[in-house]
This record gives sequence, C-alpha cells and structure tokens, in this order.
Amino acid sequence: MTVKLFVVTRYQLLREPPGPEKDSKKESLLIIVLVVVFFLLLWGPSMLYTVLSSLTGQYLYIENDAVNPMKILSRSNALCTPSLYLCASPSLRKAVWETVWSKICCCKRLG
Repeated sequence: MTVKLFVVTRYQLLREPPGPEKDSKKESLLIIVLVVVFFLLLWGPSMLYTVLSSLTGQYLYIENDAVNPMKILSRSNALCTPSLYLCASPSLRKAVWETVWSKICCCKRLG
C-alpha cells in the first residue's frame, strides 16, 4: 500500500508545473519516505525476532533492557524520527532555531 501511494504521488509530482508548491511537496514526500525507511530498519529486526521466536519456541532472555540490542534499536526510532524531520526540512529547522534554541543558546547565529 505504501509503495503504491509513493508511486502515485511521484507520478503526480512529475505532472505538476515547477514552482515553490511542487518543491514543498517533493520535500514532504522525501521526509515521509525517509521516516518509513528508518522505521522499518529500526523496528524490523525486533519484529522479525518476535515472529521467528514465536514460530520456533526459542526465546533469548536478556534481563537488562539497556543491553538488549532489539530494544535499543526499536527505542532509537524515537530519537531518529525528529532528527530526520529537522535534517530534511529547512523551514522546520529555522522555526526550531528561532523558537527554541535562540532563546536557550547565548551565542548568536552567524549569517
């Protein structure tokens, strides 16, 4: 379903005339694709382990979640997603700088 939506959206973008609205849509499409890819990369191993261990009946028990690689990967998605939004969207990056970091940081931004 997601691949079909991506193909349809990409086709619609190619038909649209050049302009700032088209650039904004391309940026949004890129962000969505990146977020989905990183979600699958970070949650995929945990989901695959869960399915395989359910089928085979063999489980790996790690008492401390802080050293469990599956938990570390899946929880790092919560850090990765906002970072992707900030890196891929210049307008969001500017808004975050103006509203948050410029008030916290004592240094002024050059340029």
